[in-house]
Amino acid sequence: MGVKIKPVQPTEIKDKKIIQEVIAQIHRKPTKRDMARLEERREVLKKAMAK
Repeated sequence: MGVKIKPVQPTEIKDKKIIQEVIAQIHRKPTKRDMARLEERREVLKKAMAK
């Protein structure tokens, strides 16, 4: 279930803050806490689906 992203031409983005935010989100790596939370959710889903 992927998200289709519309390509954006560089000339369409004129605000530097938006550009910096987009780049930061692209380069963001999940933290250990994020991964632990994801694993917890997976376990809950597995238990719910097993019932």
